[in-house]
Amino acid sequence: MFLVNLYYFFLIIDDGEFPKARHIFGLMGFLGFAVVYAMRVNLSVAIVAMVNQTAIPQDNSTSVDDTCPVPTPTNTTTPSKEGDFLWDEATQGLVLGSFFYGYVLTQVPGGRLAELMGGKLIYGYGVLITAIFTLLTPIAAYWDLPMLVIVRVLEGMGEGVTYPAMHAMLAHWIPPLERNKFAAIVYAGSNIGTVISMPLTGWLCSLEFLGGWPSAFYIFGLLGIVWFIFWMYLVYDKPSVHPRISYKERDYIERSIRTMQPRNYDELLSETEN
Repeated sequence: MFLVNLYYFFLIIDDGEFPKARHIFGLMGFLGFAVVYAMRVNLSVAIVAMVNQTAIPQDNSTSVDDTCPVPTPTNTTTPSKEGDFLWDEATQGLVLGSFFYGYVLTQVPGGRLAELMGGKLIYGYGVLITAIFTLLTPIAAYWDLPMLVIVRVLEGMGEGVTYPAMHAMLAHWIPPLERNKFAAIVYAGSNIGTVISMPLTGWLCSLEFLGGWPSAFYIFGLLGIVWFIFWMYLVYDKPSVHPRISYKERDYIERSIRTMQPRNYDELLSETEN
């Protein structure tokens, strides 16, 4: 289904030159969700390398244990590196869940701000804020636990505006008959970003590059900043303010949206009389 939607996404209609401005907008929206979800889930994998599991006291009070036993360490030429933090399960849950405390706070305000200020700025700065605090995550983790929780909350607040802002932009850019296909492609970026980032984060944590697990935050954070630069240059709030859109595509989008909007009784009556 994804490939079918992708085919229709790039289907050439005689409404302007290729590549069309709305296709570039859709592609950048897709990449934006891929990057922002990669930054969202990388901690779920990196925390395995961050925590020193062997130094955490284990509760052996229960007599029945149906979990797999911990393998006996063996002599190897390259011993596994233990994590830097002594976080028990409750602390790990707090670190992972703090993101969503901020995420839920900006859902409604993000949609309203996108209506007032334009979805380009809200979506773009939402990804940028998420990228900046992703870069700060290793620093905050080494600083102390409360600082890490605050950084994750602020990161969640930045990402919380992305979906409402994209809803507002799709309404301005995509003709109603194409909106379902475009939305399927754009929002699929969140799934693609999750699928790619999780194994990639695990691989980065196993390396010595940039200290191991911090590299996952540095790389994805830098990708978010690079994406933001292209977003600000290539995408605009509406077709009417885009300086590089063709006249045929702009007319097609505006005419399609205008014809699908509900009209009042007086307008319908005047058309009938004419």
